[in-house]
Amino acid sequence: MFVYHAWLYSLPVVAASQRDSVGDDLLHELRLGLVLFFVLSGFLLYRPWVRAVREQRARPSTSRYAARRVARILPAYWLALVGAIVLLWGRDASPGVRLPATSDLWMFAVFAQNFTDRTLLKLDPPMWTLTVEVSFYVVLPLLGWLAARSGRRVGVWLVPVAFGAGGILFNWWMAARGDAPLFVSKILPAAAPYFALGMLAAVVLGDRRVGRGTMSALVAAGTALVVADSAWALWNAHANNSTAFDLKVWRDTLAAAGFAAIVAAIAGAARPPSSLVSRPIVWTGQVSYGLYLWHVPILCVLRSEGMLPSSPLLAALVALPPTLFVSGLSWRWLERPVTEWVRRRQTARGRGAQPGRGLDGSSPPSPPGAVVGGSEAEPAWVDARA
Repeated sequence: MFVYHAWLYSLPVVAASQRDSVGDDLLHELRLGLVLFFVLSGFLLYRPWVRAVREQRARPSTSRYAARRVARILPAYWLALVGAIVLLWGRDASPGVRLPATSDLWMFAVFAQNFTDRTLLKLDPPMWTLTVEVSFYVVLPLLGWLAARSGRRVGVWLVPVAFGAGGILFNWWMAARGDAPLFVSKILPAAAPYFALGMLAAVVLGDRRVGRGTMSALVAAGTALVVADSAWALWNAHANNSTAFDLKVWRDTLAAAGFAAIVAAIAGAARPPSSLVSRPIVWTGQVSYGLYLWHVPILCVLRSEGMLPSSPLLAALVALPPTLFVSGLSWRWLERPVTEWVRRRQTARGRGAQPGRGLDGSSPPSPPGAVVGGSEAEPAWVDARA
């Protein structure tokens, strides 16, 4: 997504619909990174519920899960909001800067900016995806409870299938209506199929280990689905049919299926590719949440000051160092201390919990090269928001 936005904010007119070359077409399709993030969240965060149902043990502690989500998301988010206001306020004449009314700033603090066109895609536009993710975080314990209540073999399947089908029906209703406001396409029901496919991948994978041949086949098949989705979208764009009914209904579900296959293949690999557990990738994964929060305000400031090249590649190279610097500071001095403090408190409380009550959120031993962040041990290559 960083490269996608470097391309977008280096355009003469900051508009994703402006595609004048093959390079523009290819860079535009990097937009699918947000689909990957949603799929990854569904996969990682549903796995503890799948494991609890299959092993017939206590469900993950909702309070423990909520505390970790709050610690991981809120402090860095609020800091980035303040940073965006400081960096961008008064720069509304600069291309790409879209500021909300002062009276509406409170909506960003409580993740409400997606629920009205007045604030949608304003201030720090990529944050709209975080509002969708937080909505998923809120409903996930209910989905996990329903899976457990529905039966050991069937529930873990039925819940994501129903959740995804509900999202498809919602998008069908939105496309059929034709005059739905833009914000309706940026809320959880519209993105439900992405999360649902990640959840289904968690069910299919279970605790299996995937051999190298199977991993390669799944990655190849998943990549083919992602490419096919991009090709379909590009074909419609060049046919001046970007608002086609089918596109609005399925909304990159094909790419989400491809990403689900890729995520499951790599997460289940007995030996993940060494490149994904290398130190640079691990560190990038750690600071990726800060990079997500800060990169667009920094791109906007650089452009406002005339320091952002018109070449997408050069724009990315210029914006990357300051973005990584700020992201690293956010991780080192805010994100890591807060999450470690919450984890220590939960561990201390867990030692006094009665066996079998699930208050310690127990899970199998972490695989090599894992960093603990959400409700279970996560591979080092995953996006930090998950």
